[in-house]
Amino acid sequence: MNPAGWQPTLSLDFVTKDQPALVDRRNGRINSKQVQLYTEQIIYRGDEPRLLLESNYEIQGAYPRGFFVVMAKRSIQHNFVFRYPDHPWFEDLYGLRKSAYIALRTEEGGMWELHLKISRDKQYLFGYLCKHEDMLRIVKEAMEGLLYSRKLPLVLDLDDTLVRLVGEGNDRHVPESDVHKCKFIKNRVVALSDNRRVVLTERVHEFLDWAQNFYEISVCSLGDQNYVENVVNVLDPERTRIRGILYSARFEHDYIKRSPDPSRPPKDLTALYPFCALKERSLGCGFTLPLIIDDETRMWPLDQHDNIIVVKSQTGSTLWNVNLFPLIQETLVNIHQDFFRQLDSWRNKHMEAEKNGLICTREPPSAIGIYKTYLRSMFRDMIAARRV
Repeated sequence: MNPAGWQPTLSLDFVTKDQPALVDRRNGRINSKQVQLYTEQIIYRGDEPRLLLESNYEIQGAYPRGFFVVMAKRSIQHNFVFRYPDHPWFEDLYGLRKSAYIALRTEEGGMWELHLKISRDKQYLFGYLCKHEDMLRIVKEAMEGLLYSRKLPLVLDLDDTLVRLVGEGNDRHVPESDVHKCKFIKNRVVALSDNRRVVLTERVHEFLDWAQNFYEISVCSLGDQNYVENVVNVLDPERTRIRGILYSARFEHDYIKRSPDPSRPPKDLTALYPFCALKERSLGCGFTLPLIIDDETRMWPLDQHDNIIVVKSQTGSTLWNVNLFPLIQETLVNIHQDFFRQLDSWRNKHMEAEKNGLICTREPPSAIGIYKTYLRSMFRDMIAARRV
């Protein structure tokens, strides 16, 4: 088939039904909810399904970046190349580093998803074929592999959580005068590869050495990717502690600030863990597993605030510091121990029910539920110990 002969129209009705009108910021006009695609290339690799290429499709939704990362790890290659559609909805898709998807039918009556990912130079739209059930299986396998290793996902912020930059003229930097006062503090002021310096929070290497035994550690920062990698090289030069994702949300942050809705938070767990985007009530789906350590809640969506262990710099400290011991470590110990104790019990109950031909309706454990219970218990004990 001549690629130019297939120019499908995409409808945005479903994905924009609860949103305001799409206005083009360049001219103030309301954009159509119909988007024409112009096919540049169709690539046959020999193992593709026999698709019915129709004229009209409904965009079913948008996947976070984590889904595309999963496809890339599985070496799923694109089969379609379209010209980039100059439209506000796709501009938003690009700025948030998401991919859209439509459903394609096969001649045999099967259904495949075509994932539409915008190229880095914003010239093309690449189409990746994947069955919906295969995508779900791949995502769940990643989550189940993590739990099989008896680890939970832990996301660490960098600035004002693990490190703080040295510099003048910014109240979120450590002044040079503070650094000079504290020359006796060994190994806490270190240079990055770009010659900037950061102050490390006390015992941060000890904390990471401990945490990596129980958690798969990832990083999510508003610093650009080079900065994130430079700081991680200082925190973990051998990459034996921080083995998860090194995610810079700077691209999303900069786009959101100049977008029609600049109040949106740039960080998102679904960008790191695609299983967080699954709406099922099964083990590990939604935001039930990851924990976040950050000094800011406003950088994360409201429905992810329960995942955050909020830290604050130590008051009265000569040099900037965040205490990782004992409270944060004790909290993480409690959550990990209780989660896997409940997980083992939950699995045993399911096996027992299956053996007897019954259905177990017991809810799977939630790390976030355990965290909230732990906080309530801490507060209860504080009330009981308080003397008037």
